[in-house]
Amino acid sequence: MSTDFLEAIEAQLVAATERGINRRRWRWPWLMQLRLPVRAPSVGIAAGVGAALAASAIAATITIPASRPRAHAVTATPRVRSYRTAGTVPVGFEPRSFTAISEFTWWLLGTAPCGSGQCTAIVRTTDGGRTFTRLAAPPTTRITNIRFADPLNGYAYGPTLWSTHDGGLTWTQAPLGAGDLAIADGYAYAITSTGRAIPSLMRSPVGTDAWQVPPGLAGRPGVSAHGFSGLWVEGPTVIVQAGPRLLVSTDQGTHFRARRGVPHAGNCSYDGGPLALWALCSTGMAPDVILLSHDLGATFTAAAPVPDGPIGTFAGASGTVAVASGQGPLYRTVDAGASWTPVAAPSANWTYLGFTDSTHGVAIGEFGGGGHQRYRLYYTTDAGASYHLVTIAP
Repeated sequence: MSTDFLEAIEAQLVAATERGINRRRWRWPWLMQLRLPVRAPSVGIAAGVGAALAASAIAATITIPASRPRAHAVTATPRVRSYRTAGTVPVGFEPRSFTAISEFTWWLLGTAPCGSGQCTAIVRTTDGGRTFTRLAAPPTTRITNIRFADPLNGYAYGPTLWSTHDGGLTWTQAPLGAGDLAIADGYAYAITSTGRAIPSLMRSPVGTDAWQVPPGLAGRPGVSAHGFSGLWVEGPTVIVQAGPRLLVSTDQGTHFRARRGVPHAGNCSYDGGPLALWALCSTGMAPDVILLSHDLGATFTAAAPVPDGPIGTFAGASGTVAVASGQGPLYRTVDAGASWTPVAAPSANWTYLGFTDSTHGVAIGEFGGGGHQRYRLYYTTDAGASYHLVTIAP
């Protein structure tokens, strides 16, 4: 794979990725499969991606073999900086993205000083954050998010896309990029780009690198003519925004039907679940708006404005409880967005919010200023009413 090809992929997705990485959510994949079909990721549905997307016939036939050469084939570029081996948590590690498969097993993607610059680093805990160890990371700085489906299978992406199927011992780069990715019900779904091909929604069975356009979008190039801008999956349900409409599948992407979607076109991210789907939408010059749907996006109602807007990031814990960040404080609703109250947590530039279930969740925030900013991880066990600091140490 040529460096020029990778650069082309990165150039197409970096702008969209940077708009969307702050609006991610996460949930335990195993928990999602146990829920009544009443969202996804390994913590996370929804990030706004503004690229124009279409399920072209070319993209529909792309299959990426699992035997593609490993990461060492592309390590010659001077921009490659990462911790390539396992070990102790590097001094100065700062988290940027979080994923979990249980109450006790988490992964964090972030950066740490190395030499005269910063290196990509991944750390893991198997005891609920009491101790951490460092895993090998993909040999790149062009990833901003991490998702794991189980102890062995995970993905790092934004704008490039990497996968591991041995618990992070080795990473393989896909010949496509990803601006958003979510995992549920045995599949990984990604809004992708394949060089000069039209970007598309693609899926791959967990445990392989066989990315293909879902059958429900293959051969329908006009369905995403407005561009995809949000992705949400939970169990067999897949939701993706295409312009002002939502495309909804309840059978892992085998069939899609169009919903009316948000009441105005916007760059939206989604959270919650099929019976309580939250949306955070940017509307140009107007303030961001939080919307709630109880019918898979057929209709939405608007929540009250969050104090101290504009909204930085957002996560839904249930159909009535959600947390959003203003310009420093966190705010919480317990009445489906009718009102917001301050959260017991310090003020920060909150960049990441997510819930694993109706009571447990995380927040990542940037603290300080004047060249002395630090990212820190906070954890909640009371549905976002309060958060406490997690020390990331061996």
